[in-house]
Amino acid sequence: MSLPRQRVLRECRERSAVSSTRGIFRHRMSAVVVTSVVRLASPPSDVWPLITDTDRTNRLIGTEPVTFRAIESGTPTSARFVGETRTGGFTMSYEEAPFEWTYEKSFSVYRKMRSGPLKAYTYGIQLEPTADAGTQATVRLELEPRHWLLKPIAKLQGARFVQNILALADAIDAYVRDRAPSPYLKPKTLANEERLVRGSRDLVQRGLDQKAIDAVISLIRDGADADVVRIRPFELAQLRGVDPREMLRALLHGVTVGIVELRWALVCPSCRTANDQVSSLSEIGDSNHCQLCDIQYGVELDRAVEATFVPHPSVREVQNRMFCIGGPARTPHVLVQTSIDVSGTRELDVPVEPGRYRLFARGGMTTSLDVIEDGPSNATATLQDSSFASAEVRVARGGKLRVTNASAEPRHVKIERLGYASLAATAHVVTTMSEFRRFFSRELLKPSTPLKVASCAILFSDLTGSTALYTKAGDAAAFRLVDDHFDVLRKAIDGAGGSVVKTMGDAVMASFVEPTACVRGAIECLRAFEAFRATQEHGELTGLKLGLYAGPCYVIRANDLIDYFGQTVNCASRVQHLAESGEIVMEAHVFEALPEVDRQALKVVEHFETRVKGVDAPLRLVRTRL
Repeated sequence: MSLPRQRVLRECRERSAVSSTRGIFRHRMSAVVVTSVVRLASPPSDVWPLITDTDRTNRLIGTEPVTFRAIESGTPTSARFVGETRTGGFTMSYEEAPFEWTYEKSFSVYRKMRSGPLKAYTYGIQLEPTADAGTQATVRLELEPRHWLLKPIAKLQGARFVQNILALADAIDAYVRDRAPSPYLKPKTLANEERLVRGSRDLVQRGLDQKAIDAVISLIRDGADADVVRIRPFELAQLRGVDPREMLRALLHGVTVGIVELRWALVCPSCRTANDQVSSLSEIGDSNHCQLCDIQYGVELDRAVEATFVPHPSVREVQNRMFCIGGPARTPHVLVQTSIDVSGTRELDVPVEPGRYRLFARGGMTTSLDVIEDGPSNATATLQDSSFASAEVRVARGGKLRVTNASAEPRHVKIERLGYASLAATAHVVTTMSEFRRFFSRELLKPSTPLKVASCAILFSDLTGSTALYTKAGDAAAFRLVDDHFDVLRKAIDGAGGSVVKTMGDAVMASFVEPTACVRGAIECLRAFEAFRATQEHGELTGLKLGLYAGPCYVIRANDLIDYFGQTVNCASRVQHLAESGEIVMEAHVFEALPEVDRQALKVVEHFETRVKGVDAPLRLVRTRL
């Protein structure tokens, strides 16, 4: 029978020791080692996402913020950053090696000190499941002083650090198992309640979703500093059970009423962390560099640019300070990560879930890792200067993968999950919001500087019968009907999650994040227009035809508005021209991929093919009606 959690914790701590070791760790003869073991009632899977959030843990235990810069090119180390901070009254700078970890088992970090009282610092935690479904956590801190006279200080500081981590582990355990308050609700700066109440009232008066408003106001008022320094709309929506676009809409309006500010983060496609942050899309170029992964990547609005928010300084002053640049919680799609010296070999634990993963090495070298039931229990991979030796590695789930670094530089390697669900509100999603186009014309791209969108759905509509309408109804009445029909379509497009790009004569061009939403927008446009024209004098003279196409395109600022161009736009325009009045034309594969409820809303008139200039293969299209 297991002891109560509190008693086990106390007994483990009594057995813990602070020791100065000489000769045990031969690579660092004068290291001070502090270790402690604690028993937790919660399983490793519950403890892991909290204890590995090292930026938060460092804030909580009282460490000083750190300033990071890129390490000098050519430095013979796997470290990618140099950190500068203060501790115990000393100023320190150090080379920050990439964290090493195995998912839900262990993590550690090594820092080679350039200045300050230490030569080196190694910290890590190992989590082991216990027979009673709990966790045995072993905390280990190794400090190498520059001089033996500094050992007493190292012992004292090391013991204090480990005890703070143990106290945090207690609080995490109580939060997970006993529903105690989260330890991560602190530290928290105070909010200006008067400004917050005024902003909330303004948002309510605009008719926005009340749950979204409450979530935004509550976070700004009560959230920890770490939670509000980078507010991610879709992540907040998931936590609070709010529609993601309604949350994004509330935050965009929040900018205009002065409670939050909008920021743009440039996100690496490999580590998926923000490499840079700007306040305007006009500051973004067409490529960026990730210092950690050491790769150059194209800036695509639907993949590499994320909208985030921060409280307005007049509402809540939150300093954007960093306390840790690594840690497993920053890259939850990475299951295993380790550094390998030149000519070195490291053994990695293979994930237990079958599937296809990616083995990545600094510099952008990748190979496919296929984890299968009947694969070999041990596999090898060799890292060369510009690639892995093999394009694919097969191994049994739960097996071992030995990776050898035959390149000329120390590198870190990692096993990544593919298809990891992202909660990023990408720039492409944001720019399809009508609120963004209405409120943030100055946030647009540099004139004549296109940025790529890897996948976008474009919808064109055209009003049929307009010539007869102008002849019979007269210019004034006809113009009014045409103008009113734009309002009808704009409302339908906004409701389906799209955005009107522009109007051209009797036509509308709109953009959507993905094809299914675009089809739904087209259906709603046709339904709304049919209801509209039934109420209009001379409405029987008109009709509406629509066409859509999805694919990559470019976004550009033209006349202070966001516009799209490229082959996808050309194809969408061509598809719309092939439609007859009352029809929606789309690609066959888009129609076939629709959910059943959407397919049932449409009647197929015919399947056909057509050719578009600049496209090699003919387009397979479907002509549909309501």
